Amino acid sequence: MPRVQTRRSTQSLPETSRPIALLLANATLLLLAGILVTSGSPARAQGEEVKRPKLVVAERVHETGEIARDQVVDHTFKISNAGNAELKIDKLMLPPNLEVVSRPTVLAPGEAGEIHVRVPLLYDKPAALLKQIALKSNDPEAPTTMLELKILSTEYVTAKPGYARWNSVQYEQRGTISQRLTAKDGQDFAVLRTSSPPAGITLTAPVVKKEPGSPQEWKMDLTLAEDAPVGAITGTVLVYINHPKQSIVPIPHSGFMRPVMAVTPEKLSVGEVKPTQKWLPAIVVQSFATAPIHVTKVEHDLKGFPQATIETRTLGREYKIGIALDMATLPKGAFRGTMKIHTDSARTPLLIVPIDGTIP
Repeated sequence: MPRVQTRRSTQSLPETSRPIALLLANATLLLLAGILVTSGSPARAQGEEVKRPKLVVAERVHETGEIARDQVVDHTFKISNAGNAELKIDKLMLPPNLEVVSRPTVLAPGEAGEIHVRVPLLYDKPAALLKQIALKSNDPEAPTTMLELKILSTEYVTAKPGYARWNSVQYEQRGTISQRLTAKDGQDFAVLRTSSPPAGITLTAPVVKKEPGSPQEWKMDLTLAEDAPVGAITGTVLVYINHPKQSIVPIPHSGFMRPVMAVTPEKLSVGEVKPTQKWLPAIVVQSFATAPIHVTKVEHDLKGFPQATIETRTLGREYKIGIALDMATLPKGAFRGTMKIHTDSARTPLLIVPIDGTIP
């Protein structure tokens, strides 16, 4: 009995039907491959919930309203995790003059937390202040969340000019800056005491003045002494008062006390001198005094070294001191000595620079 063929090969199909059959076969194979891949992969079952954290901030922006500049702003931002996975607070990026008192690092699903911050206003300018905190977390929808404090820092008692800034030269004239304290509301107040000024600055006792028809005023003088230390002038004098809305008036200090004469470098350590080197590194002498100062003579006690040379860069203001090198005649080994620079200044007649190094 002949066998009945139930399946036709595409080879026996008419030419016009072969492309359609091939497309159907390929589609069937792709469908089967997708079913196999899907069934073999560890993908989520249909309807399974995605696990991820969600940061919620109860109040992202907080406004303090008007507040005296000597106060400290304390605020707590309340946060929570509305997601179904652990929320991690990775970092808080802070503005100047803001400190974090406490904060959570991890919140479980449904857990709440607090970010407690402080802003001492005394050293900020009395103005409308915006303090922004960038909160970094693992919330995929909001990896960075901004928290804001809007503060209206207000002065009820002002000092004019309200700061003291000097740019002086040591041993020259003293610099005095007067401060006048008045209340904006015209109310009388008393100066109770003051903090100590920075080194080299004196403060006269506050004196109250009351002109007829004018508001009460307190006056005090800040004076930079002639022999104040050389260097940057920094610090703040705090004036304590009994005004009902403000108890401290800060008076910041800034500036620089320059020396009569400056030597750069103050110590010359040259290390190992290179065989091809022709000069030791230069020493520069500068005068900051009002009257010109001249370098009159230079000498050193380095045995076997030639005498130093003096180059005038600006007469009475700047000089360059150098020592030429002849490697064939210099003694080998370590050397140590001092450079003595003589000037015609009554205040700084002699400048001494230590020198050390090695001749290979």
